[in-house]
Amino acid sequence: MICPACHIEIQENLSQCPRCQFNIFLYRKLKAISLRLYNKGLEQANNRELTNAIGSLSKAVEFDKTNINARNLLGLVYYEIGEFGQALAEWVISTHFQKEDNIALDYIKRIQRSGRKLEQYNDSIRMFNQAIEYAGQRSEDLAIIQLKKALQLNPNFVEACCLVALCLLKENEKEKALPYIEKALEIDMSNSKAIRYYRELRPNSFIPRREDKSTATIRAHRRRKSKAPFSPMGHIIGFVVGAICTAALLLILVIPDRVNVLTKQIEDLDIKNQNLEIEYSRLKQESQETISDLEEENRKVLDMNGQLQQRQIALEEVQKINQVQILYNNKKIEDAAVLLYSLDAFNIPEENRATYDELSNKVFIDAASAHYNNGQSAYSRKDYDKAIVELEKSLLYAREQYYSDNALYYLGRIYEEQDNIEKAKEFYSQAIDQYPGTDGAANSKWRLGKLK
Repeated sequence: MICPACHIEIQENLSQCPRCQFNIFLYRKLKAISLRLYNKGLEQANNRELTNAIGSLSKAVEFDKTNINARNLLGLVYYEIGEFGQALAEWVISTHFQKEDNIALDYIKRIQRSGRKLEQYNDSIRMFNQAIEYAGQRSEDLAIIQLKKALQLNPNFVEACCLVALCLLKENEKEKALPYIEKALEIDMSNSKAIRYYRELRPNSFIPRREDKSTATIRAHRRRKSKAPFSPMGHIIGFVVGAICTAALLLILVIPDRVNVLTKQIEDLDIKNQNLEIEYSRLKQESQETISDLEEENRKVLDMNGQLQQRQIALEEVQKINQVQILYNNKKIEDAAVLLYSLDAFNIPEENRATYDELSNKVFIDAASAHYNNGQSAYSRKDYDKAIVELEKSLLYAREQYYSDNALYYLGRIYEEQDNIEKAKEFYSQAIDQYPGTDGAANSKWRLGKLK
């Protein structure tokens, strides 16, 4: 075999490289652990336990970062649950370790050739992020619309299936939520969110699971796993200690003229035992150093993966900025504002910062004005639910406009009409504190005085 450290050819039965002292025994152990985890992940993936497979395969590449089969399979599992970005990251790392004869190269080329599919994936992620934002604002109906669109573009997006099911459950649409939960379980039978939602809807039903092994085979597999690991060093030390005990017993039984000979044998065995303990301590220290080196290399790989993900996020943000510009030019102000609001300003490259700031000043102000006018009209019609949504969106996009004080005042009036006095006082107080000297502040002060 070839030494992984100094790359010289060494004998297969050696536990240590004679040249660089690399611990071959520990290296093989780590390789074996990684292989077992890969086989476990492969079995879980075949059984569609994809969340469990991700756990096993991630550990496999932690123990052996060069386990190309495990890393490529991990990418395929991510791809199957609709997370193309994670899949690409694993395949890129795989090609870093093996640049030739690596099927990950084919996977990457296929995705690159299908530019439309990659664009659809990016759109599905954008819609998913927007849905999370809507859900946080308690606008589950808007979140459901975004998630359904995301699933049309990315049908296997398990996280989107789970989130749309959760939104439907909050809307008390249990029967409508069930197909999305079942679809998530059909793709990934071990997804904890889908399992939890299914049990909430069908507490007395069993979650269907595939069983590819017989009970006897599983028991036999578990018995093999429960056996204690073989330790050559432990057997050697145990043998020496046993020999010492045997020698001591013979010392009592043999004739007196052999006492000196047996005593010398015991002393020799005791010295050998001490030497073995010293050697064992040295090997243990080397093993710890090797593990530290492997952990450091793994950290570097994880850092590189993080950098790749950061670059991908920055690229997505730039694409969103371009889409916002197109929407704004086409007078689709609301769509432009929603997309612009979903951007993460910290991930925007410096060269695109000026464009982002310019769009923010135009898009948010125009969107805020449109929502204020819609909210004012809805208030006049006594359509209070719509008025609340529109006025809050106006304040969300821009709070320093000439009408912002009145937006708070109208919200206070709506909640006062709905007998939610505490909420009304809250908005009146905001108008007074944030916009002193304005009509909205004066009207709010008068209404607040009447409530007290």
